[in-house]
Amino acid sequence: MPPTRDTSIRRGLEVLLVLQTSRAREKGGLGVTEIAEILDMDKSQISRSLKVLTEYGMVDRDPKTRAFRLGWRIFNMAQVSGDQRLLECAGEVLDDLVVRLDESVYLSVLSGFEALSVAERTANHSIQAMPAQWSLYSTSVGRVLLTDRTSAEIRAMYDGQTLRTAREGGVRTIDDLVETVSRVRDEGHAIVVDEFEVGLAAVGVPVRDYRGVLIASLGVSGPTFRLEPKIDQAVTDLKHAAQQLEDLLALRNGERFPLRWDA
Repeated sequence: MPPTRDTSIRRGLEVLLVLQTSRAREKGGLGVTEIAEILDMDKSQISRSLKVLTEYGMVDRDPKTRAFRLGWRIFNMAQVSGDQRLLECAGEVLDDLVVRLDESVYLSVLSGFEALSVAERTANHSIQAMPAQWSLYSTSVGRVLLTDRTSAEIRAMYDGQTLRTAREGGVRTIDDLVETVSRVRDEGHAIVVDEFEVGLAAVGVPVRDYRGVLIASLGVSGPTFRLEPKIDQAVTDLKHAAQQLEDLLALRNGERFPLRWDA
């Protein structure tokens, strides 16, 4: 691939990544100047990328604000990407879980150094926190998704990086992270209180396929004052929900004997 084409593709992908951030979603889109400033690129380059992305339906432009946002073609592609069986089976499990816990619940998968929420159900509360992407090292679902990595792999992932925590006693070093992930692996769940964000608590559990391979994490999050008193219930309900999801996936794969944690 010629270098110029490679550069154009990278620039286009970076534009799409900017348009999927919470900042872009909350504002209903971003202008050329703002995108250029975020990416530290020339406006003319961003304009060319947006023109091509718009032609292919990857990006739309609001006729009133003139701001750019992700196009419907992106969402259509998302509907057929990934493991559709996982998403299809997760729906009813999340529906039941949000009623049980009365907090926002979600299904997350590994995406680079982040846990990407691919399905969610939001509780009817005015105070909640539901980012689309979570850091791996400081969140419950992220730490669960790290449990299929060896200590050496985790050290390599975060070598030279600064780990930030919102509270005293949180994960600050790679040694802290390796120890915490090991504990999560042993206990089968992760609990994070005021580390990712002060005032936010969360619980995560693993979801495995019929082969026992970690494929996702089920999580719940909410204000610490509301979720912390029912942490034990959250752990129990999440593990039950994860087992339901695993059983549904096993049945979809034609397995007669779904994998169980207590097997």
